[in-house]
Amino acid sequence: MGSFAEALTALMAERGVSGSALARQVPCDRALISRYLSGRQQPSRRIAGRIDEVLGAGRELAALALVPAVLGSGLNPDIRERLAWTREHPRLIDQAVVQSLAGVLEAQRHAEDTLGSAAILKPVMAQLAVVGDLVTEARGPARPALVDVAGQWAQFAGWLHASTRNDAGAIRLNDRALEWATEAGDVNLISEVVSMKGHVAWMAGYPGPVIGLSQAAQRDPRAFPGQHAISAAQEARGHAMAGDADAAERKLADAMAKAHAADERPEESPPWLYYHSPAFFELQQGIVLSYFAEVLRYRDLALSALESGYAGLPADERQSEWGAGYLVHMAAVHERSGDTEQASSVALAAARIARHTGSSRLRGMLIPLHRRLKARWAGNPDVIALGEALR
Repeated sequence: MGSFAEALTALMAERGVSGSALARQVPCDRALISRYLSGRQQPSRRIAGRIDEVLGAGRELAALALVPAVLGSGLNPDIRERLAWTREHPRLIDQAVVQSLAGVLEAQRHAEDTLGSAAILKPVMAQLAVVGDLVTEARGPARPALVDVAGQWAQFAGWLHASTRNDAGAIRLNDRALEWATEAGDVNLISEVVSMKGHVAWMAGYPGPVIGLSQAAQRDPRAFPGQHAISAAQEARGHAMAGDADAAERKLADAMAKAHAADERPEESPPWLYYHSPAFFELQQGIVLSYFAEVLRYRDLALSALESGYAGLPADERQSEWGAGYLVHMAAVHERSGDTEQASSVALAAARIARHTGSSRLRGMLIPLHRRLKARWAGNPDVIALGEALR
């Protein structure tokens, strides 16, 4: 991923748009465009989004506008100064610093939705190292809150490692997150970390640990219903992997009931569940039912849930790395039903997002799908186009 200035220069040249013409269409001052082109100034997200629209850049420029703010420290000068002082005096950490750290972590979570996991992995790990040093030295009344934020940071880093298919790194970081979550006494975070271990097992194709870890993540009745809902949906996925449709459907019903209960208590939701929505849980249902797509009823239900759920996501989540993963599942159901055109079209949309986010995980999902399509319909122009997009 290059800089905003480089991408803007290339797009303007490709489309034959001058600085003056672009300034008129945005609209903004011509000198401002010059500063963007030279790299002397970064645009706001609003301006970057508008330039994206004018140049038809498919959100590339809007994403690049986030890079300096989020992939660096993401902190304003006052917070940077406070953290620098805290690093030198870790035993005197206070709640204001903990809140600042929580704000940076929140920004990183949202940045991943736009930039993809690979793009933010390095800065997140660098920040986690600093937070880990603070945990080692911190004491006093602010320590539990700091340890809790550190546990969330390690869990998020574990998610990024899993998304980039470094399973060993994901397991190691989730182990650290579990230690900190246990010290902090955060039942929701403990549930999340155990559930994420189940997610790694799902990606590796092991239904036993998926079911067992998902069940363990639902064990503490004190946890937020939405926390249990995602683990219940994941357990349903494990039963589907094992070929047990009845158990999968029962657990799906349980997941939906818990998701509805969570909707009635939104103020209790932990910050890492910001993406939970009715559309998200429709997508979970679609994935589970897709395991039984050889049965027409399940295939129709799976496609309906995947298509409806994906359409119901916010625009930024539809274009995110994790959102595009549902497109791959959707394409796979179309492929199993023999609909080459739809399978290739949906997979091609996912391939574009994979390229935009630099996602090796999405490519890893798409390549075997393309191989299966090519084996059956080698000369189909849609299949050929998908293959070219994956080069």
